[in-house]
Amino acid sequence: MTESATAWLAAFVAGAQSAGPSELVAVALGLAYIVLAIRQHRACWIAGGASTAIYIAVFLKAGLILQAALQVAYVALSVYGWLAWRTGGDLPARPQSWPLSKHLLALLAVLLATAASTPILAHYTDSPAPFADSLGTWASVAATWLLARRILANWFWWMVIDSGLTALFVSQGLVFTAGLYLAFAVLAIAGWRAWRRDLVKPA
Repeated sequence: MTESATAWLAAFVAGAQSAGPSELVAVALGLAYIVLAIRQHRACWIAGGASTAIYIAVFLKAGLILQAALQVAYVALSVYGWLAWRTGGDLPARPQSWPLSKHLLALLAVLLATAASTPILAHYTDSPAPFADSLGTWASVAATWLLARRILANWFWWMVIDSGLTALFVSQGLVFTAGLYLAFAVLAIAGWRAWRRDLVKPA
């Protein structure tokens, strides 16, 4: 077994031993959220809001300050998503496409926000990974907004974001949360396929 694999296994065992019931409940609700989101079921926002509310405390305990703050934003976005996906709202009922130019602008905004928050975290907090914490936070905000607006490519954003966050959470001993985000990355493929079928089928 390689040194890297041994380190990951040790981190998993240590994290599993220290995982609390709140993290496990948040993981279960998070899985419910992504499955319901793939099905475009409005209840996904209830499950997601409850999961992220619990994760505020989980990430604060792990020292991931911006990830904890992100969960507060997620709760607010869950309320927005619940309202936006209501029957009779102004949001299109089917997934939509965004031009590449808009995605590039969103990516630029994420990078600028990351550049601004990383040195603040490094200087004023005890965050163990200020750059990864910042990048994962701002990219997740952008991707959640795309999901709430039913933009198909949100799933591509999540494939990349969740893969990176998986490694971050393993490094902090949040192994069940890391497993959840790894599942998110895989399920994002299923999400893209399901939403793509809905986008291209005749009205």
